[in-house]
Amino acid sequence: MPAMPIREVAAQRDAVPWAVVVLLALVGTVASTAFVLRDATVNRERDGWLLHVGPDHPARAIIERDFPDEPVTDRGSHDGAQFYAIALDPWHPASAAASLDRPRYRLQRPLLPMAAWLLHPVGGGPGLLWTMFGLIVAGLFIGGVALGALSATLRGPPWPAVLFPILPGAFLALRITTADTLAIALALVAILLSLRGRHRWAVLAAVAAVLTKEPVFLVVLGFAVWRRDRPGLALAGIPVLVAGTWAAALRFLVPEGSGSFTDIVVPFTGLIDSVRHWSDGGSPLALLTFLLTVGLVAAVLIRRRPDHPLWWAMVLNAAFLCVLGADSMALERNGPRTTLPTLALAIVALAAPGSGRALVGDEDPRGDEVPVA
Repeated sequence: MPAMPIREVAAQRDAVPWAVVVLLALVGTVASTAFVLRDATVNRERDGWLLHVGPDHPARAIIERDFPDEPVTDRGSHDGAQFYAIALDPWHPASAAASLDRPRYRLQRPLLPMAAWLLHPVGGGPGLLWTMFGLIVAGLFIGGVALGALSATLRGPPWPAVLFPILPGAFLALRITTADTLAIALALVAILLSLRGRHRWAVLAAVAAVLTKEPVFLVVLGFAVWRRDRPGLALAGIPVLVAGTWAAALRFLVPEGSGSFTDIVVPFTGLIDSVRHWSDGGSPLALLTFLLTVGLVAAVLIRRRPDHPLWWAMVLNAAFLCVLGADSMALERNGPRTTLPTLALAIVALAAPGSGRALVGDEDPRGDEVPVA
């Protein structure tokens, strides 16, 4: 018979209260979606609709064509329009390049636009927009279920399921039609499946997560560092291979000179610039989300040890925040989305002990391998 790490056996032995988890995730998803739709309706003239462009936005032409009633203002202009531009024809990246500010960087994240096209392959306009919106709502729900089930699997309560959809970064991604929520949800699903011994499905979820938004690879990598075994190596290695192959293909598919973008700076300089921005009264939600994230990370570092399954994933994502520029950290619609992976991981790590005897159980505290039928 094959052998499995006893921590997986223990995780499978623990019954997840699926009905409770699903209900809590549904409540959070409905609340978040209702809030976003109301905000988009009430503040449309000021902050834009679900897709919004400014006067200099590269996707302005297609948004004005497909949504002629959408106001064009600098305030509220964001990345959702570029995901929409890709979704119009995701199979021909070069054709979307003219509507993207940094084509290779934007096209590195094809899963949301491709999924939207597959569900709505008959042109753009409101139908395609609402398809994208529905996929992000699904990401809220999937992320909630994954977070609650992950907590229960690690001997914690199921209530984190209701939190994920209402975290600031999650509902902001829905508000501006970006892929953050769906990417993080898929990464959490990958960890959950791996913990429960579904390794092939875990790798598939991890690949999907990285193709949705590549920085969530740190979530998968941190968990693989905790595993330190062959399934963990596959979980981290295969998504890198797939994403790297796609990135290499983009160098041939997208016109030369399009370039990529990474907002990486000298460590802590971005945070210093962010503090200056916040001290002037800018972006209060980004500041509050950052302070909440820092507080929960500190609590996890005090209460948990590196043998917790989510410790390394949380630490890697927290460290990543230290090398990001102020554009990613400080701004109201960027900062909460950037801290979302760290915040979600910290919530579960704090709620669920998930390590040592608490995970392997009292029957066999060695944490080694046992035969499984």
